[in-house]
Amino acid sequence: MKKKQKVKLLPYFLILPTVIGSVIFSFYPFFKTILSSFSVTDQYGSWQGWAGTTFWKMMFADKAFWQTLGTTMKFAVVIFIGTFFFAMLFALLSTKKTKMGKVSQMLYALPIAVAHATSSVIFRFAIKNGGLLNTWTGTDTAWLADENIAFWIVAIVTIWTHISGSYLYLLAGFRGVPEDIQEAAVVDGASGFTRAVKIMIPMASSQIFFVLFLNILSALKAFTQIRLLTSGGPNGSTTTFMWDIYQRAIDYGEYEYACCLAIVVFVIIFAVTRIQFAFEKKFVHYQ
Repeated sequence: MKKKQKVKLLPYFLILPTVIGSVIFSFYPFFKTILSSFSVTDQYGSWQGWAGTTFWKMMFADKAFWQTLGTTMKFAVVIFIGTFFFAMLFALLSTKKTKMGKVSQMLYALPIAVAHATSSVIFRFAIKNGGLLNTWTGTDTAWLADENIAFWIVAIVTIWTHISGSYLYLLAGFRGVPEDIQEAAVVDGASGFTRAVKIMIPMASSQIFFVLFLNILSALKAFTQIRLLTSGGPNGSTTTFMWDIYQRAIDYGEYEYACCLAIVVFVIIFAVTRIQFAFEKKFVHYQ
């Protein structure tokens, strides 16, 4: 008969802190959020009784919810396209080693060293009345008071802060393409554009996939720049789900409504993630 192997407790002991942290900071808040969306809470968010689907019906009947949904989707698309385009462009330009290559790489990667709060404050001072932008243009425009302009200013700040992280991942992917393949393409007369489309991008598909996923997630979770630049205004033109959740819960004490919004954000992120992984099987090659 085979002897029973003794169960080693050390591995379980080592992962215990991670398990406890996940339960306290991830699973417990997640299930409490679901519970709270069907409950009545007091001003501190403590459970007081059941409310059924009352707050869900209230949310879907609220015009502000649909406006926020549209703004969030528009913001996510703009950030996704803008960040990916510039990060891809800078990474392709940095692939070829030149004398000034290290300087340009440092400049492209520099925004990653600046916190979102710091960059938002800098931009706010630059575009305020009497700021650098008005001085250059010779105007006295309240840029953040205009609904259309305010949205694009927040988008530009967000893209600027996100470019460097995506740039570094893409550059690592492009630098991983074997040089002999690139040299063979040059000998065959392939142009720089052809090499980028036919060789560089396909062979760095895993890094590109990760960057796409990262950009969409970052856009949906944007908060700091909105808080510091516009506080969701003017007239809700820059109000996304993350800012709305904060405002409902902290400013208005509407914890139940905020929990409903949080679940909607979770469903959107989950759906986007599933779509991305479905495309991964067709377009990403780990070779």
